[in-house]
Formats: sequence, C-alpha cells, structure tokens
Amino acid sequence: MEERELKGTRKLFQNRFVRHLCSASTFTVFFLILFAGTASLLPEYDQLQNLADTPAPAFIPAPPPAPEFRAVSGAFEKNQTITSALKEKGLSEELTNRIVDSARPVYNLASVRAGNIYSLLFTPEGAFRDFRYPVDDERYLTVYHDVKQDRFVSVMKNYPYETRVETVSASIEDSLFASITGIGEKDQLALDLAEIFGSDVDFYTDIQKGDWFRALVEKKYLDGQFSKYGVVLAATFNNNGKLFSGFRFEDESGKPAYYAADGKSLKKSFLKSPLKYARISSGYSRARYHPVLRRVRPHLGVDYAARAGTPVQAVGAGTVTLAGYRGGNGRMVKLRHAGGYETMYLHLSRIAVRPGARVTQGQLIGYVGSTGLSTGPHLDFRVLKNGRAVNPLKVIFPPGPPVSPGKFDQFAALRDKLNSQLAANAEPIPASRQIGMDVRSQ
Repeated sequence: MEERELKGTRKLFQNRFVRHLCSASTFTVFFLILFAGTASLLPEYDQLQNLADTPAPAFIPAPPPAPEFRAVSGAFEKNQTITSALKEKGLSEELTNRIVDSARPVYNLASVRAGNIYSLLFTPEGAFRDFRYPVDDERYLTVYHDVKQDRFVSVMKNYPYETRVETVSASIEDSLFASITGIGEKDQLALDLAEIFGSDVDFYTDIQKGDWFRALVEKKYLDGQFSKYGVVLAATFNNNGKLFSGFRFEDESGKPAYYAADGKSLKKSFLKSPLKYARISSGYSRARYHPVLRRVRPHLGVDYAARAGTPVQAVGAGTVTLAGYRGGNGRMVKLRHAGGYETMYLHLSRIAVRPGARVTQGQLIGYVGSTGLSTGPHLDFRVLKNGRAVNPLKVIFPPGPPVSPGKFDQFAALRDKLNSQLAANAEPIPASRQIGMDVRSQ
C-alpha cells in the first residue's frame, strides 16, 4: 500500500473514530450509557433512571433532562507525550497521571503512537469525565471518572462492527491488484488472495489476461460504512484455465489454514515470490550481459523490479546464516531451510534480521534497494539446493500437511457450504463490475 493510501486509510479511520466516539455536536449521557454502562459511567444517573423506571407518586417531579457534555478531540504529534498533549486540552499533570496510572493494568498510555487520535469528555462545568484512545482497529481504551467513588476506571472495548459475508468477483485484465481496485475494493483484498494462492500462482509471471477470481469475504462495517476486511472464507482463482480453490478451515491445533477441495494444504514449504507485488526484470540465466560490469556472466537468480523500500519476505521458514554487506551483492540476507535449500536476497537497502535468528514464512527480512553492483532498485532472489543454484521459477516445493482424516468430514461439510455460496455467481464478470451477495452474520 502506498504511503498516501496509508495516510488516507488512517485519516478515514480517525474520522470514523471521532464520529463514533465523539459526536459532531456534544456527548450525551445516553451515549455514555450505550458504550460504558450506566452503573459504571454515571452513578448519579442510576438514581434518576430508577425514578423514571418506577411508578412515581404525583408529588415526585419527573427527572430533569440529562445535561450535555463537551467533547474535545486531538491527535498525538511526533515525539509528543500524553502529558503534554492533554495539558494543551486543559488537563493538569496530576489529572493526566491519574488517567495513565488507571489505564496501566489495561494499556500503557506512555507509549501512545504519533498520529493516533484521542477524545476527551467534559461536563458543562469543565470537569473531566472520559478519555478515549484507539488501541487498534478492533479495540479502544476508555478511562472515565467515577464521580460517586472518586476513582478512575479503565476499560478496553471492542468497536461494534457489523460483519457481512459478501461475494467479490472479477476478471483480470492487467493484474490482480488493478482488478481489485478497479471494482472499488481495497488493495488489502489483493494481498489476502495473493497470500492464499501464493504457493501455486506467481502473481508477477503467471497471470494471464482473462484470468478471474471469486471470493467469499468478511467485510466489517461501522455506522453503516465499510471499515475493513475480515477473513477470506473461501476463494477460487482461474489461472490460464487451471482452477485453484481454497477453503479456510482450522487444523488440529485450532489454527486456521487454507485447503484445496480434496483437503490438501495450499501452503507449500516455500512461497513462489519474496515480494507481494513486483515484476520480473531479469530471469535466471547461465549467460547474461551484466549491465554494470558490461560483460557476459551467469545470473543465477531472478531480478524483481520494485521501488526502493518495498518489503521483502522470507519465502520459507528457516535460519538466517548471513545478514550484512557482501561486495557486489550489496546488503544481503541468506537463509537456510529444511531439505537442503538456501535462499538469498541481494541488493537490499535495509536488513530487518540478524544472523542466527529464526524466521517464519512470510516474515519481513529486509527492504528492496540498489546496493552493490546495481543500476537501480530491485531484488536479486536466488535459491540453492545442496549448495548448487537452481532456477527459483521452476522449483516445486512440497505442500504442508493436509486435513487430518479425523476432521475431513467436518471440513467437507464446510467446503460444500462455502462452495455453494461461491457457485451462486458462477460466471466471471468484467473487472469494471462487482457482484455482491450480502449474508448477515449471526
């Protein structure tokens, strides 16, 4: 995702956070009751509510209208502490310390992130009542003042997302990424699909015009607006006439994974590419003209053209045997894997691992650069088998463990259910259109 898209996504989330937790006008007691509970947030209001719920004698007046509260929001700046930020909003250092100390068992507010927003709630008289901070896109922290007991209470809460299961389908004219964004979906969905089928399909070399995909995707909505994706429940991908299917199912340990219709794991011991999105600029060759040395020499790897700073992932689990600068190879990482395999990642701008460290498949190990003998940003990716170079594009790696026999019937029932939903939109559609099926989650 490009930096400006990340900023746009963060800005959208911030706007929704403020709208959801801090209404455009003022907070009311009803809002506090809805999200924090009457008994904890407003003990005084309990008494009024009890009067309202109990038949009252004629001489007892109706409860007065709930007072309005003043909401204030802000965003933490780079290197700004919570103390300095809340001081700008009128809170004393003593009051801020009480908020931080109260929150510590739940969340450490000393480590607030720059750019994250927060909200404050004050009474009409200016007294502090509530502080809220988004911890991530699933939860937010609220610290409120229990006036009756004169104590601060901290609670971690989940956003009240509405989850829908929708079918997303498109044909591919150029790339998976372009097709996804072309139908109005977010690029995260392309990354999710590439991860599911990344062991069988190289999304830089294998994609053909006319390929298509269909996926059952969880989408999460906040206040009726799309906020983010959940998991992909099932997907099919047609690559040059060959159909791949994947169904999300929990293995024996309860860990979710994707399996083909016959129960075989879609996850191989190695991914087909160390980059999420890139294009091959130079292939494996025993005799290639070197653009820097200006002579013919072997190129025992595959060059992926990508922007400087593009994340590089380990194609398989293994151990870091080398991480540093090595002459013409520039900054490089070398991994040792099971089965006599080794992988090398050359010309990196930065390295994110250390020698001796264990890495998992898909783990970040560095960033694309142009160090060493290089004419521009790219990744030179190489694979060794028992010490000898092999073509990374032609290596066939074994799959992971299949669905166990004891759980296959359970898997088959789920597969058939998801498959019937996928089949509801059996025909591939143009990339400019989307067919959706809304199934409310229970």
